[in-house]
Amino acid sequence: MQPNQALTKEIWNAFVSQSSAEAELPNIEPHLQQVWARCRRQQRHDHWSMPHRAKGVTYASIQKSKASFLNIAIPAIEDIYEYLESESCAFVISDEAGCTLYLCADSAMKVKLDALGIQEGVYWREGIMGNNAISSAMHLAKATQTAGFEHFKEALHGFAVYAAPVFGDTGTALGCVALVLPVEKASVSALGLIHSASRDIASQMQAESMLTESNQHLSEVHVLLEGVEEGVLAWYPNGKIHYLNQKGCDLLGLTVSELGREISSILTMPQRVHQAIKQGVGLDMVDTTIESKGRLISLVMSLKIVKNAQNTTHCYIALLYPIKHIRDLVHQHVGNRARLTFDDIVGGSDAMLRVVRQARHAAKGRGPVLLHGEDGIGKSHLAQAIHNGSDRHGQPFIAINCQAIPKELMASEFLGSALESDHTSVSKFELANGGTLFLDQVECLSSEVQAALLHLLKTGLINRMNGNIVSVDVRIVATSNVDLDQYVVEKHFRRQLLLELQTFDIHVSPLRDRIEDVPILVERKLTHLEAEKKTSLTLSQEALSFLMRYRWPGNHRELRNVIERSANFSDGSVIRVKDLPDIILTATEHGQVGDKALHSNSLIDSEKMTIIRSALDCRGKVGNMCEDLKVSRTTLWRKLKNHDIDVNDYK
Repeated sequence: MQPNQALTKEIWNAFVSQSSAEAELPNIEPHLQQVWARCRRQQRHDHWSMPHRAKGVTYASIQKSKASFLNIAIPAIEDIYEYLESESCAFVISDEAGCTLYLCADSAMKVKLDALGIQEGVYWREGIMGNNAISSAMHLAKATQTAGFEHFKEALHGFAVYAAPVFGDTGTALGCVALVLPVEKASVSALGLIHSASRDIASQMQAESMLTESNQHLSEVHVLLEGVEEGVLAWYPNGKIHYLNQKGCDLLGLTVSELGREISSILTMPQRVHQAIKQGVGLDMVDTTIESKGRLISLVMSLKIVKNAQNTTHCYIALLYPIKHIRDLVHQHVGNRARLTFDDIVGGSDAMLRVVRQARHAAKGRGPVLLHGEDGIGKSHLAQAIHNGSDRHGQPFIAINCQAIPKELMASEFLGSALESDHTSVSKFELANGGTLFLDQVECLSSEVQAALLHLLKTGLINRMNGNIVSVDVRIVATSNVDLDQYVVEKHFRRQLLLELQTFDIHVSPLRDRIEDVPILVERKLTHLEAEKKTSLTLSQEALSFLMRYRWPGNHRELRNVIERSANFSDGSVIRVKDLPDIILTATEHGQVGDKALHSNSLIDSEKMTIIRSALDCRGKVGNMCEDLKVSRTTLWRKLKNHDIDVNDYK
């Protein structure tokens, strides 16, 4: 063993044997102290969980998205691998998330990596593997090495890993390249080798990008002449029209015979376009109106100014988009669609069944819906189900978190920007036209937007900030986790608006008031995790009893997070008590149970909780439990049997 490795081993042994991950150790590098401490809080040093691996369609999709990167990186790595003198090594290429896209290794190294489940598709995540050079290189954005006992995980002590990120021409990380060696063959030159490889790949990527960009510029004129989806109108500084495609003709009501005519003789451009031309600046997606042969045409325009070699204006190109086409694109690409239905709303309690029944009635109506209750109870899921259960399903579902929009920008976000604004935005009400506008935390709306919303609910019209009055067909579904009646009293919310929103008023109870829904929610979350992890998962009855006793201040969201965390901590397919977070165990032990949870202060229950706490502290070791509880082995085994406690659940 090399001298520095011997010292690192000494420090590592001291670290894993200490009582606290936060204790300072002498001679330890600060970054190593931090990552070890972080790893220790999440996992055990002496346990190796098979890392998460992307497979099938998911992996193929990742590789496809990184095809240009791999086309350059793989040949570069294979060239190095061919001439590397080491008899045992592996090269890894990963994406920016640490997913292994390519792995080449000699037979000896491949056997070692296969034993740990390290194959193509595996994620080098610190939360599962512990600290490693690939995750550190991406996090620190520089070449990094992790050798031997520098790894938190004991299973990686036999390896020295050298990794360097690969950056694109915009400075964003494209991925990472790494070299894996046996720790006894660690080399000071290995890090320099892998760093040079990453720089070479980045240089080739940049050259490829520049070549692609040049070819793209050369084909732009051809693409323009062949026709595009937008209307294209081009004219020279002297006002003569020199190009108009068929889309432009259809949109403006013109014919190709208009070529060569003065643009001002057939079209009246808005003042904003004349001002932009005068100032020599373009326009980007401006909502405007053009007069063509006495007819007003509403559209979205972008103005491009083409310069010649002398940097003077050669021509002007206007790209014209129908308003409806823009909205359809926004809905398609931004994903303004509700995914969930009433089949996705789980719960068997009377309270939840009543909520679903009320929501189904609301879906059949046309008036506004107000969902209120605590955070994390699934109000947004219920809003999607109402939309998909209505006759508006398939139409836009625009979801807005009202709290996330600054007050000074709220009016322009909801009502569109004013004429003098540099960047135009379309009214959120118009984007949702024909569908549903979901207003999460509606109490955060400014007084101006509250007035506009009330006017819309009463008349079906909105006054845009540019002065236009627009008719909009949109249904409002709003949520709130505050007492809106109190907000009305304090004059933070309009009384008439609240009355309008209460056409369908649905209250969703917190999870602590319907604790019988916990098993159903747990089962649904485990089903999702099974699909993600490609393995079966169950929850022990003992662990479920702890969950049934907890008050769940974070409601559904907290429950889902607890189940996911416990599944990751579980060393098998069964989630046991030992895998649950301390807050669940501690709160339950002190009697902080839900109103409907089974609760007893009997001596038998207290004794059982004491034994369970000892089993957790002693990790199921009977000898240590006897010392902790001050009882004999015979007595302890009898009590374990009486209380139906299996110490194996706590090891």
